[in-house]
Amino acid sequence: MKSVAALLLILIFTFVGAWPCLGGEQVSKAELEQLLKVTKELRQRVEQLEKKLQKYEAKEKQLEAKQQELEKAKEEVSGLKKALGNLEFAADITMVAQGTINNDDNAKRAGLEGKDKIDAAWSMDLDITSKIGENGTGFLKLEAGQGDGVNDEVNAISGINDDAPGSSNPEVEVTEAWFEYAFAPVPLVTTIGKVDLTNYFDANEVANDETVQFLSSGFVNNVAVEFPDDNGLGARITYSPTQFIDLSVGWGEADANFEDIIDDGFGIFEIDLKPTLLGKPGTYRVYAWLNGYNHFDTGDLKDVANGTKALDDVDDNENNWGVGFSFDQSLYKNVTAFVRGGIMDDDVVRFNEDSGEVDGAPIKGAISGGFQVGGSFWGRSNDRFAVAFGTVFIDDELEGNYGLPDDVADEYHLELYYALSLLDGSLEFSPDLQVIWNPGGDNDADTVTVGGVRMQVNF
Repeated sequence: MKSVAALLLILIFTFVGAWPCLGGEQVSKAELEQLLKVTKELRQRVEQLEKKLQKYEAKEKQLEAKQQELEKAKEEVSGLKKALGNLEFAADITMVAQGTINNDDNAKRAGLEGKDKIDAAWSMDLDITSKIGENGTGFLKLEAGQGDGVNDEVNAISGINDDAPGSSNPEVEVTEAWFEYAFAPVPLVTTIGKVDLTNYFDANEVANDETVQFLSSGFVNNVAVEFPDDNGLGARITYSPTQFIDLSVGWGEADANFEDIIDDGFGIFEIDLKPTLLGKPGTYRVYAWLNGYNHFDTGDLKDVANGTKALDDVDDNENNWGVGFSFDQSLYKNVTAFVRGGIMDDDVVRFNEDSGEVDGAPIKGAISGGFQVGGSFWGRSNDRFAVAFGTVFIDDELEGNYGLPDDVADEYHLELYYALSLLDGSLEFSPDLQVIWNPGGDNDADTVTVGGVRMQVNF
């Protein structure tokens, strides 16, 4: 712009210098004033042009700054995309509504409102997985939920709704947080952190997931295994010498509170055999476990109840142990059968000295079995129908004491459901029916029927 102004001035001076020579006449005062006026107008115009140019230059600088910000943002987005590209997300929502039938008298005896109830519960899972290095994996699970369902209405040892969070208010917590490493080419995998050992032990193809399979806890895992109270600090190692054999060992805090982690431990060892029988796959798992949490001897507690021994003289340093199995076998196309069972030390029990009651009935063992049929037989390949029946064997040595029934009996449990799959499996509705005989191991309790429906939404 300065060059434009200079050019204008040169033209003006040239014009002024040549003016007197034009026609050989002298320049009049009016003509000079007119020339000065034109010069002034030209100067004003130049100043206006300079101001506009300054505005354009300022805008250009702003654009350059915005361009730099944009480039920086692009770099940040690129870095974020790179980070998120290493993450995998999965989420689901489970909602269950259930109602009891013929539980009014049982509820009265338990000190509850003497009538049948319809209750609900919901839960949400958010899984975040990330590859770490070539062979490592990081995992984080967030869970939220609310409600007991009818678990607090029906005193069933085998449980009614294993998915119910058990909280009256919505809560969000980290239920799993672990690192896993595969020692390739050695067929060895290890996981350490805040782990759920039931993901690796006592698994089953058709009876191991309360969100899409059976709801009762007795058909999700073996009732005759005293797993840790919750997901605490733990680890597992799995060695697979062949494609047909897995050898796994696991350890975790029995009380899952991250305090005194060595004192109260839970250990388990499992062998998985994966043969193909008549062209159909199956998995046969056998395991042994030990729970080092503080247990009382049932004989000592019986002596305390009889008055032949004082509670202060009784030690709580007993361990619980057991063995079990979990088999599943494909029989025909989409038909899979399962059987699960085990025994545990019925001479020990956990006892709450504050309440004066045992923490659950002394269990001698449990067994369950059933089958699942895929919907391809009736033209709905993603649907499923399944039936299971199980028994919990109860020790009667302490009956009538410490909150146990006066007449202890084995508990029997039947469950059947139909999973109606919609939107390519993203949405499922599962009508569910359960019948419990001798709930809570009480021979005097009425048989209870529980009907309900589960909604599962998968993202």
